[in-house]
Amino acid sequence: MQPSRLEFTGEDGITLVADAYGDPQHPPVILSHGGGQTRHSWGATAQALADRGWYAVAYDHRGHGESDWSSEGLYDLAHFALDMACLARSFEQPPVIVGASLGGLAAMLGAGEIQETMFRAIVLVDVT
Repeated sequence: MQPSRLEFTGEDGITLVADAYGDPQHPPVILSHGGGQTRHSWGATAQALADRGWYAVAYDHRGHGESDWSSEGLYDLAHFALDMACLARSFEQPPVIVGASLGGLAAMLGAGEIQETMFRAIVLVDVT
């Protein structure tokens, strides 16, 4: 099944592009890629999660894939976390975050510094 292409507004009004798999009425899970990747690295995982009853959304970080580049050159970890917070708040219920490398670091910063209850859970992949 082909994913749905979505667009979200991140911090600073930046456009974040995502692929969504599954039923939007199911519990959400956000898949956040590493620094040298795009949302496409999560395709098989997103489909497997959707097949198991999740609404899986894999997105491109700012400056990656099809998402916008920051006109001010804002690519610090805080802005990746703020973008993730914008995405998380777009759901009716707190999502689970699966974050690889950069995505995992952004999730930890978001939960610890922005809002502790923003995520249902965080799963870290390849975070040192």
